[in-house]
Amino acid sequence: MPKFKGNLWNMSTCNRLVAERTELRRHEKHLQALESTRGQVDATQPKEHTHLRSKLKTRKLQEDRAAEIQLENRILLQKMLNIDTKPSQLADAMNSSTTRPRSLHGESQRREAERIAAENHALLTRLQNTKPSIDPRTWEEEEVDRQALKFRLSQNLAARRVVKLRMPNKAGSWNLPRIADIAVRSNDSEWERVVRPLTEMDP
Repeated sequence: MPKFKGNLWNMSTCNRLVAERTELRRHEKHLQALESTRGQVDATQPKEHTHLRSKLKTRKLQEDRAAEIQLENRILLQKMLNIDTKPSQLADAMNSSTTRPRSLHGESQRREAERIAAENHALLTRLQNTKPSIDPRTWEEEEVDRQALKFRLSQNLAARRVVKLRMPNKAGSWNLPRIADIAVRSNDSEWERVVRPLTEMDP
C-alpha cells in the first residue's frame, strides 16, 4: 500500500465528493511534477565547430601541394622546349648532308602509272557510253500484261459451270428377291428336312 505524507486528520474525508476532489488535486500535482522534471544527463546536440567541419588546414596543405606540382611541371616543360629548340652541331650536319633520294626506275614507273591512268579513263568512257541491253520499262509492260491475263483466266474459271452427267441404271435390281422371302423359304426347307423322316416312320 503506498504511503502518503499526512496523518489521519488531513487524509480522511467527510464524504465521497471531497475525496474525489482531493484525489484529483493530488493527481494534477503529480502530473505537473512529471512535466517539470529535468534529467540529470544532458542529451542535447553539441555545439558545431566550424574549424572541424571546414578543415582549413588540410585544404591549405592540398593547395600548397598542387602549387608545387604545377611549378615543377612548368619547369620540366621549359627544359624540354629548350632542348627541342636549341641548335646543335649534329642537327646542322644532318640537314646539310641530306639529299633527295633518287631511283633508277623512277621514270619508267611514272610512265607506267600514266599509261594505267589513261586506260582506266578510256574504260570508264566506254562504260558510260555503252547502251544497256536490258530495258526495265519493257519489264513493267510485260508484268502489266501478265497480270491482266491472270485476271482474265481467274474470271473464266469462276464463271465455269459443273456439268451434271446421268448415272447408269442398276441392272437387274428389280429381279432380286426380297430378304423376307429368302428367310421364309430357308425356314420351310429346314422344316421339311426335319419332318420328312418322322412321316416316313409312321405305318
